[in-house]
Amino acid sequence: MSKTFCQRLIDSCELHSEKVGMRIVGDDSESVTFGEMLRQIRSIGYRLKQEDVKLGDRVAVIGENHPCWATSYLATLYIGAVCVPLDPHGEIETITNFLEDSEAKVAFVSPEVTEKFHEIQEKLGRSIPTVVWRHENSSNGFQKFEDWSKTDFPADFAQSPPPATNEDNAILIYTSGTTGKPKGVLLSHGNIAAELDAIDEVLEFTDKESVLSLLPLFHVYLQIVNLWLAATKGAEVFYLKELSPDELSKGMLESKMTALASVPRLWYLFHKKIFDTVDSQPKILQLLVRAMLKTNGFTRDYLGINLGKLFFKKVHDSFGGNLDLAVTAGSRFDEDVAIDFHRLGFNILQGYGLSETSGAATGTYIDDNRVGSVGKPMLGVEVKINDPDENGEGEVLIRGAMVFDGYYKNPDATKAAFTEDGWFKSGDLGKFDNDGHLYIVGRAKDVIVLPSGKNVHPEDLEVHYSKSPLVGEISVLGVEDRSAAHKGAEKLVAVVVPDFDYLKLNKIANSKEMVRFELDNLGRELPEYQRVRDYIVRAEPIPRTATRKIKRFELQKEIEQNGISGGDTADLKTWVLTAEDNELLNSMAGRALRAAIKQQKKDLDDFHPEMNLEIDLRLDSLARAEILAGLEQSFDFEFDSEEATSAFSVGELIELTQKTADSEKFEGEISAEFNWKKIIAETDKEVPELRSVLREKPLFSMAAFLFLKLAYLFSRVFLRLEVSGLEELKKLEKPFLICPNHQSFIDPFVVCSVYPYCVLKETFHVGASEYFQNFVTANLAKFLSVVPIDADTQILKAMKAGAIGLKHGKILNIYPEGERAFDGELHPFKKGAAILASELDLPIVPVAIDGLHKVWARRSRRIRLSKVKIRFGKPIYSEKLRVDDSNADERYDVITQELKDRIQKMLDQMRP
Repeated sequence: MSKTFCQRLIDSCELHSEKVGMRIVGDDSESVTFGEMLRQIRSIGYRLKQEDVKLGDRVAVIGENHPCWATSYLATLYIGAVCVPLDPHGEIETITNFLEDSEAKVAFVSPEVTEKFHEIQEKLGRSIPTVVWRHENSSNGFQKFEDWSKTDFPADFAQSPPPATNEDNAILIYTSGTTGKPKGVLLSHGNIAAELDAIDEVLEFTDKESVLSLLPLFHVYLQIVNLWLAATKGAEVFYLKELSPDELSKGMLESKMTALASVPRLWYLFHKKIFDTVDSQPKILQLLVRAMLKTNGFTRDYLGINLGKLFFKKVHDSFGGNLDLAVTAGSRFDEDVAIDFHRLGFNILQGYGLSETSGAATGTYIDDNRVGSVGKPMLGVEVKINDPDENGEGEVLIRGAMVFDGYYKNPDATKAAFTEDGWFKSGDLGKFDNDGHLYIVGRAKDVIVLPSGKNVHPEDLEVHYSKSPLVGEISVLGVEDRSAAHKGAEKLVAVVVPDFDYLKLNKIANSKEMVRFELDNLGRELPEYQRVRDYIVRAEPIPRTATRKIKRFELQKEIEQNGISGGDTADLKTWVLTAEDNELLNSMAGRALRAAIKQQKKDLDDFHPEMNLEIDLRLDSLARAEILAGLEQSFDFEFDSEEATSAFSVGELIELTQKTADSEKFEGEISAEFNWKKIIAETDKEVPELRSVLREKPLFSMAAFLFLKLAYLFSRVFLRLEVSGLEELKKLEKPFLICPNHQSFIDPFVVCSVYPYCVLKETFHVGASEYFQNFVTANLAKFLSVVPIDADTQILKAMKAGAIGLKHGKILNIYPEGERAFDGELHPFKKGAAILASELDLPIVPVAIDGLHKVWARRSRRIRLSKVKIRFGKPIYSEKLRVDDSNADERYDVITQELKDRIQKMLDQMRP
């Protein structure tokens, strides 16, 4: 008969009595040898018995990872009681319910939990003997862990074998409860022993290992390596003082860890940091790194030689230099990330299991680590696929000695969790390959069924869309489609949290637009039915469980309550103001900013420094520019455009204003006179980028005309270009605006190729500066009269450039969408063209382009020959539209909508 977990623990502690078993990173005073650990376990166990804790009674452990957490847990199991590990960050109501349900007789807590624990006991209506570790006093009835751990115990207590057998319960794990009522999973000492026997075959864990404890121990998966294996094998475990980037780096270096158990998301963060560093290097070094990665991948796969520590020594050193064994589980692991770490020289094994299976039920081996798979069933485990479909996919069923017997005090849930012949129903969908490797394709309850009948697994899409560096977090959900055509069916919606550090580094202010643009691009790589069309961009983190699984049910409820577009997200949160927050908001710069925002959001009364200007307050790039201009007017200064781009929140913009502006020049309030009419009317100072456009260049103009006529001939022959309505241009006297929809990078070349010479030589463009940064493209900009300004970060400058050019009698070619449409459909129009046309009293010529998105699609490197049509519409005169002239914003909106409607009507007429 297999030894119990507690007997294995005693044997290990006695064998390694002089060896350090646990320590705090950066604090040599907080280290515990195995001999000391066993004594503390017995001392605490004896005190528990004095508190009348008997075999099978429940004891709660609530706190951050710490040696005291581990000792409390092990002492509970040692005397045959059942440990109930709980999330210290859980809601008071949740912890109270768990304590009430479990009938815990004693609680061990960390200092961070003590304040809320008083309230928990009040809600419980009873007092629980509470032991606090690292607590300097024992006020309010709490006892000190240090006193308990030094309790003397009689010799016969130490000499008596632990009372629990393999049939007795050891742990009560409450599942995350992302849907419905949380359930308590009861694991026995026999379950733990079976898991240890199985995992030992996979990991070959020894007393030479050094483990860094990162993720919360209240989840069973993290207990396998950090507690069960380490304690019974004699390995040393390092604990962090806090989980922060600095402490993590320090912990990796100090522990020189050889083993690490984590979840995919943490590996993604490591991966991003590594390859962001690579991408910041010169191109030649990037190519060298890629070549080394491929080389090591080849030598590992075909020669069995790992050159990772030689090729990528700095990377390995950042992990402590000795990381030979890593395990990931909890959710799907991105195959591309897995391949990169394999090529870097790391061994990351993948496991699969649930709390109900004592953690891992399947796993990959170092010599059989198939990417994308979660391995084969471990020792003593049977796995099969229930009722597989034509692809071999079905629910994963598991049977074995590490599978639990049932949920605590919940016979109905227990009955529903097992088949009639005793197989545990995992709720996960999976399939086997021909070699017996298991692949998990998703959770059965998470599968999204589209109107077409197609099934979509959200985790697959989340992995794909996470490839964008703009994405910090993403969750793909199925949301009820309320459109008439598909009412009642589900459609795909992505909830996205941008990577704000990346946005700041790359000076991207309009995160919502850029996220949508990027995800649309990535969507083109997927089948049509898997493409996400609706996005919710938010600033707060996506809710997750302890093992970083997304709480989809919580997000679904938010969307049901608020809709996809919702209102201002600032209204959906509870903002708590500190004294420092109030001081910042009531500073001169704070008052000025609040007044400026109120001009855009008249109903907004409450402000908080952490409010994101774009996401929480829903200020678009134009509104942001108006606010910046208002601050500049009030303080008589100019923002540095790059610094202004990096100010994402109310507080950051106040602090930037304080740093840049002269407070003595503050006028006391934002000028109510600020508007685009005044800005454009007073725009007469030449923008440097406009000089080449305003200067007469007959030779350049003729050369550009001839070049574009060649483009016209190409388009006529190979793209079967059809042009109509061109006579509208010839009738107009300059200046005026030409506004086409935007489908492809080559739109300007094809559209301008049809212009008569008299129009072309007077035409200029305001284009994104990122495309005109090298010698060739910079000269191309001059050749084609393009003013390179980033309209996203310098919208005022872009508007002024357009206004000056038009005032000089030029013709402005401007794309109201501001981005290329990947699907040929019209995307939201911006108001820039309407503002210029309205305030300068100029006509707009609407232009419809169709087919160019098929010729050279966004993010595509291939040019495909396809029919292209261009139609010029009748000019739009703002004074002929029915609009209240006293309301400028309404006037801009009406003109913009009229422009979009005209182009849409022409597109509809052009399409069969």
